[in-house]
Amino acid sequence: MNNDITNNLEFTVSELSLSIKKLIEDNFEYIRLKGEIGRVSKPNSGHIYMDLKDDSSVISGVIWKGNAQKLNIAPEEGLEVVCFGKITTYPGQSKYQIIIEDMEPAGVGALMALLEKRKEILLKEGIFNEEYKKEIPFLPKNIGVITSPSGAVIKDIIHRVKDRFPTHITIWPVRVQGESSAEEIIDAIEGFHLLPQSEIPSPDVIIIARGGGSIEDLWGFNDEKLVRKVFSSKIPIISAVGHETDTTLIDLVADLRAPTPTAAAEMAIPVRKELLITVKDLILRVNNTVLNKIEYERRSLDLINKAFPKISVLVKDYSLRFNKVSSILKISLSSMIRNYNKNYFNASKTLKIRFLSKKIETLRNQLFLSNKNNNRSMYEIISINESKLKLQEGLLDVLSHNNVLRRGFALIKNKKNKIIRKSKGLKENDDLIIEFYNDDKISTKVTKE
Repeated sequence: MNNDITNNLEFTVSELSLSIKKLIEDNFEYIRLKGEIGRVSKPNSGHIYMDLKDDSSVISGVIWKGNAQKLNIAPEEGLEVVCFGKITTYPGQSKYQIIIEDMEPAGVGALMALLEKRKEILLKEGIFNEEYKKEIPFLPKNIGVITSPSGAVIKDIIHRVKDRFPTHITIWPVRVQGESSAEEIIDAIEGFHLLPQSEIPSPDVIIIARGGGSIEDLWGFNDEKLVRKVFSSKIPIISAVGHETDTTLIDLVADLRAPTPTAAAEMAIPVRKELLITVKDLILRVNNTVLNKIEYERRSLDLINKAFPKISVLVKDYSLRFNKVSSILKISLSSMIRNYNKNYFNASKTLKIRFLSKKIETLRNQLFLSNKNNNRSMYEIISINESKLKLQEGLLDVLSHNNVLRRGFALIKNKKNKIIRKSKGLKENDDLIIEFYNDDKISTKVTKE
């Protein structure tokens, strides 16, 4: 063995990386690779980066944007898949990877296991509980439909709604299969909620629909983000995905599940003809009830009329009694008037005019004397009170302190307007007021010598 390193080939780093890349790509062209998805990264570029692993090894994988949009299922951590792609290297980091062009679950069992695991998590959170289900409006004015714009599903829904009760339908077209279907449906739900910002009314109910298919075809409707978006929707949602035997997670979280898209239209809107028949039947029943009530009251009134005597008989009886009482009163009043007249004339004969005149003169004289005496007494009382008042005024004038002040004296008061009679208790700088005659005042302070 020749150990002379001078005879070995010399490579640059780039040459070696390119040689390894060519060697791997020549020996491993397109292969099928089975493994469990590990880390998944979805940057804004649209490409998907992920790891594939088994019990002891890990290989990096990349799905370019164009292929990512064609996938039937979205790569999710923990899902066992079979990938079809080409092995290559990334010279910048001396790493090898698989460029994935297509991917499918490693059997239905792998998808079912992941579905049950996700269902159990959401079930524990209470997202599927009946208490959170919103009521479907009885007669919506606008129905929102999220589905593929092509195919029989949308045609069946439109046809069924027109047959039952022509109502406005707002269609939001989405992909209902493939890796991007869940995101598009989420965007559609959010879009319906944001319609009022464009002065377009939101639908009263939303139908999410697609036809039947395999579990791989319907996998987008098991997306966890989509399930949570349906749960948080303010607008009631009817799920109509697949056939009656197909069950997805949004069927469990929706406010109402329909076995088929056509059944969803039937659940969303009543039959107009049946409503008209029901209304007419109600009107007829109300009319019959009112007429029966009127007839019952009329018969009751007839029975009451028969039970009471006729008004003419009652009036006639009371008229006779009134005439009888009137005659008695008339006779009694005439007798009373005659008695009063008789008593008056008898009394007038005993009275003499001259006696009445003398009595009036006597009363007049007494009134004159009484007035005269009253006037004299009033003058005397006033004179006596005037004398007393003058005497009190004189005493008040003698006792008034103003007369004392007029003779040269003065009043000394403190700041509380109290008279100071002694110097005891005064302190230096106390405020004093000296009051002279005619309310002449000066302020001063106490000084100690």
